[in-house]
Amino acid sequence: MKYILFFICALFLNTLIFSQENYKVGDTVPKFKLWLTNGDRLTENDIKNKVVVFKFWFTSCLPCRIDIPELNKLVKEYKDNKNVLFIAPALDRKGAIDRFLHYTPFKFKIAYSAMDVSQSFNKRQAYPFYYITDKNGKFLYVDKPDEKSQIMSIKKVIKEALKE
Repeated sequence: MKYILFFICALFLNTLIFSQENYKVGDTVPKFKLWLTNGDRLTENDIKNKVVVFKFWFTSCLPCRIDIPELNKLVKEYKDNKNVLFIAPALDRKGAIDRFLHYTPFKFKIAYSAMDVSQSFNKRQAYPFYYITDKNGKFLYVDKPDEKSQIMSIKKVIKEALKE
């Protein structure tokens, strides 16, 4: 009996966790407000008519740090394209991010203290977590909890979005 109860509880918990997958491909980007380390503010209105790559992360997350060199190459590849925006909302406070960036350059627009936005986009609080939106503010790419994002798939989605 206790095994059956355990199984039912596990199934319920699993359903609850996966039902928290907030957004899927085709959904509209929610309202948000991010404060960038350069002093700018960024909202959903600022990303209109742009393809946007969001990377949710924090500085002490090793998996979050591993792909930064590859992501920097991607930013460099699109540096002259004003239709592509790279945003990295971080959980950390500005001081921690500034110290991190002193030793590890990260070319995305970095937002600090973005826990509220992260919770809105990323209910499971899995890190790093990626979203890509199209020029109409619709999600084109949403990280899957059972797959690791690959730079090549992110590049492919950006190229397809720019063709539209």
